[in-house]
Amino acid sequence: MASPNAPLAARVAPAAADVAEVVDPGHLAARAAEVASRQRSPQTRRTYAAVYRSLVAFLGEHATVSDLTPEAVRAYRDALEHADRTPATIAKHLSAIRGLAVAVGADTEVRTVRSASVARGEPRALSHEEFARLLKMPDRRTRQGKRDLALLHLLGSAGLRRSEAAALTLGDVDERRRAADPRLRHAIKRSTSWWVTVRYAKRGRSRVVPLDDDALEAIVAWVKSRPTAATEHLLLSLPRAGAPGPLGARDIARIVGRHAEGADLPEDRRSPHVLRHTFCTHLADTGADTAVIRELAGHADIRTTTVYTAVSSVRLVDAVDERQRQRRGVARAAR
Repeated sequence: MASPNAPLAARVAPAAADVAEVVDPGHLAARAAEVASRQRSPQTRRTYAAVYRSLVAFLGEHATVSDLTPEAVRAYRDALEHADRTPATIAKHLSAIRGLAVAVGADTEVRTVRSASVARGEPRALSHEEFARLLKMPDRRTRQGKRDLALLHLLGSAGLRRSEAAALTLGDVDERRRAADPRLRHAIKRSTSWWVTVRYAKRGRSRVVPLDDDALEAIVAWVKSRPTAATEHLLLSLPRAGAPGPLGARDIARIVGRHAEGADLPEDRRSPHVLRHTFCTHLADTGADTAVIRELAGHADIRTTTVYTAVSSVRLVDAVDERQRQRRGVARAAR
């Protein structure tokens, strides 16, 4: 008990052991740590804590509960896939995040996000019809629509990762001679003399990808309407108030997700990386060889590229069917 001569604050303040730590109800990192600490098993507590630290690092240390959206969780899932985490690991992360979403009262749709239900090694790609439908979503009459269409082409027609698209500058799109390698000319149909240079910040290397007519047209339309900005980044945010800034990777995921939803694409085909899969798959469908796809996509490991050039059972059946149609046509012509 405090003495009668003690300061007033000391006399009325409760003992330290009686003071409970107050957790900001909107601070995701604090709420996540609290949820992890409530798990029964020590191993589960450690696992959940590690998952939540990884999630908060992805969303940003100042993320709030309102940032725990289905789109953000899908983007996190796709980042884990891109980092070559195993399906079991990704499923474990999503399970922990679903528990977090329930505990903090986040958007209930977060609980519907699941691991991509595709066989291991099968890329998630859009068909030509689906990709064409996606490209129709941005309103080309508006500045935002022009930017979004340019972005979709950079991802789906040039195969950029979303981080690579976010880092592009105006000087990274320039005119060169047409590809001297006939394999590249064959791979990129209607290729132009304009190329996009993709730089790897960590490895100090770069790759160049030729742009086709449609991609170049979309990028030119955006550059003509691009607002003045203090940055040379190609893709900009377009705030209603304030100055434009570089478009972030999370912004790109939201833009792709919004247009993919508008195009009524399957839920597991609504991420930026799906467009990269689409680019590589369509190259393989044109007959591009592994070396060309690897060069254009910037794969560090050739095993990543062979996923797209592997002959599937579907392609084998299609090849046999096509051969049979050709033989029937020859037989009819000979009668």
